[in-house]
Amino acid sequence: MILFPGYWHWRTLGFATVLFALFLVQRNEAHAALKVCNQSVTLYNVAVGAQVNQTFKTQGWWTLPASTCVTPIKEDLEAEYVYVYAMTATGDSAFEGGSEMCVDTKRFEIEKTQGQPWDCWVHGFQQVKFKEIDTGNASSWTVFIRGTTP
Repeated sequence: MILFPGYWHWRTLGFATVLFALFLVQRNEAHAALKVCNQSVTLYNVAVGAQVNQTFKTQGWWTLPASTCVTPIKEDLEAEYVYVYAMTATGDSAFEGGSEMCVDTKRFEIEKTQGQPWDCWVHGFQQVKFKEIDTGNASSWTVFIRGTTP
């Protein structure tokens, strides 16, 4: 087999380029604004809430099997506080929360203007207690679920 001059140089350069591209892709995937990880053996359904400008929004549901993570908010966090609600299929909550907000029984995105009441029942939603997470103004944050709170 006859190889052209510099064959090994080009082959090594090509391999290095592929490795660098994989590194960049991996770095982009790792940058998640809000990630929720389930470190328990229970399946959870997750909803999140956050305020952007004068609008407060809750969104759900993400299914979170045991030993997995989901990324409900993919862009950089803009608020100091985010809110997380996670429950099992039997209705057990993963956290003891104190911030009451609305959720729906199916996929949802609910918005309210700052200063206005949630009025969940009036709009046909359920009112649940989200856990407030102080991110310290970080652009990304990970929340861990470790099991059902008794």
